[in-house]
Amino acid sequence: MTPAEFERHADLIRKAKTLSAASEHYFKAARAIEMGESEDARYLHIKVAKESLEDAFPEIFQARQPTHKFMIKEENDHRVLKTIGLVTLILGILFAFVKFGPTGDLTKTWTADDIPKATAYPK
Repeated sequence: MTPAEFERHADLIRKAKTLSAASEHYFKAARAIEMGESEDARYLHIKVAKESLEDAFPEIFQARQPTHKFMIKEENDHRVLKTIGLVTLILGILFAFVKFGPTGDLTKTWTADDIPKATAYPK
């Protein structure tokens, strides 16, 4: 055997032993359920078995964790500031209309003599 084949062989033997140990812990958890043992005892066996599986196949369990380059960055939400700015702009325009006269308020430019002329029925 070449050194690479020998290393691969040793790795496969190690994984087989680890899987065998995990299988035994799952059997112990099943027996704990049959015997009516506490939930903590069952969980302990399952936890040890899962850790054994993670040790046997680290490439599977490490690949499930997201990497930093794919993390979604949250941008600042400026919707509230934009809404407040828009409301302020609209209220400012309405205030300017009321203050400076283009609102149709005739009391600023008309006199009492102009009202009967404007409201007279056409002939």
